[in-house]
Amino acid sequence: MKIVVVLGGDPPGSILLEWRMKWADFSIAADAGMKAFVEAGLEPDLLVGDMDSFDPDEISLVCEVDRIEDQNRTDFQKALARPEVQRAQEIAILGGTGGRSDHFLTNLMIAAGVRADRVILFDAKGEIIHRVTPDCPLALQGLAGQTVSVIPMGSCNGVTATGLGWPLSGVDMGPGEALSQSNLAEAEEIEVSLDSGTLYVVILKR
Repeated sequence: MKIVVVLGGDPPGSILLEWRMKWADFSIAADAGMKAFVEAGLEPDLLVGDMDSFDPDEISLVCEVDRIEDQNRTDFQKALARPEVQRAQEIAILGGTGGRSDHFLTNLMIAAGVRADRVILFDAKGEIIHRVTPDCPLALQGLAGQTVSVIPMGSCNGVTATGLGWPLSGVDMGPGEALSQSNLAEAEEIEVSLDSGTLYVVILKR
């Protein structure tokens, strides 16, 4: 099952949102993420959150509305806790980048905590960010010439990345260890894996 979750960061734009809705089996707006649907003339399957940034009573909605007042969790966490998301094997997050840096960094931390066997990505207008875990290595094609950064979330061990101008082979990454910012995809296919930890592969869109 594929899920798209739209948050309240930089809006994805109607083209990307519509494409991801066709890709997904179920779509969720997390509070302010609903604004992107309204602007695109679309509606998700579910609106969830404390509704402090979007009032569902202002418009007529057909979708399910799950109002959760819990202030100890972000709206992103509330969306991830839904049973539909718990069953999903692939989760695409829109509106999770840009805007306030504290929100963006928190979104990355939250996504890092999702079960390691799930495919997680952040899709935005200018970049796509793939989560990589030992259970979910990354293999992508058609990237030759594109900028690729490998960003560890804390300590990562045994990181291997092939198809890059500066490949990695079983290296340790993290604070005080190896970094791989603004690397370059030289081959049509790149592969990234690691033995332990969680990292993000950031690919700039052409």
